[in-house]
Amino acid sequence: MARNIKFAIRIHQGGYDYSYIRDIFRKADVLGYHAASLYDLLNIPTLECWTTLSALAAETKSLKLIPMVLANLYRHPSITAKMAATLDVISGGRMELGIGAGGGERDHQSYGFNYPSVRERAAMLSESVQIIEQLWTGDRSNFQGRFYKLTNAICQPPPVQQPKPPILIGGHGETHLMRVLASHGDISNMQSDLPVAEHRRKRTILERYCSAIGRDVNQIECSHNARIFISENSTSLNSVIENRAKLEGKSFSQFQLEINNSIVGTPEDCIRQIQTYTDYGISYFFLLFPEPINIDSIQLFAEKVMPYFSEN
Repeated sequence: MARNIKFAIRIHQGGYDYSYIRDIFRKADVLGYHAASLYDLLNIPTLECWTTLSALAAETKSLKLIPMVLANLYRHPSITAKMAATLDVISGGRMELGIGAGGGERDHQSYGFNYPSVRERAAMLSESVQIIEQLWTGDRSNFQGRFYKLTNAICQPPPVQQPKPPILIGGHGETHLMRVLASHGDISNMQSDLPVAEHRRKRTILERYCSAIGRDVNQIECSHNARIFISENSTSLNSVIENRAKLEGKSFSQFQLEINNSIVGTPEDCIRQIQTYTDYGISYFFLLFPEPINIDSIQLFAEKVMPYFSEN
């Protein structure tokens, strides 16, 4: 049975220098991961994601490059469209646009950005995605919305990917954000470590929103965020978990309960756990390896787990 499941490394780059991030991206590229992502935060010690992803385009050959996810309010959508098209061009069509309404109130306020209600931020996101898609696919764009306006705007050169690069919409809001996802998203991305039952519940809500506008929910790919703890054997695995628990100031038993819905175990254990999600229909996995990311763990997963889910 053909599987063709995609695996991405989700990196929270706070505290990492560029050389360390570059090494992870290079290794992921060589090992055959589908993508790697960086987050979009400002008011912490971290490299800015767009600038860093642009540099990493020159360091990789096949790896998809994803901002995970952009805070919509940090950039005017016309600028986001231009930046994304440029990254797609210089990477040879390897940009996937992750974007959300923006969930970090303190981060916004520290940098002087207004932080309106969830309803208003979702409405702004909806207009932003419409503008981005219009700029990517049209010769000249005119847009008059409640929040944004364009007059004879162009985005040249356009993205390499046609008809357009995929748009991943991230967030967990079920009232406002999911409506934006139903209308404009190609990939859905919600909170981490969701059990299959919770994915199913959220998918049912999304399906209702899609039905209301006449869209097939199956046009939206479902992705899964998962913390992952992988090791060759139980002894070394316990050491990995114990070290992470200490870093977070928690007991071993307490931390084990917290990662109950994570991917945890030997390669064989990980395959079985991932299989429950692929059987449900999830085809895209964003993996959060323990920080600081261990290259050996990335390699172990690529060599012992990924081949089972590759197309055959």
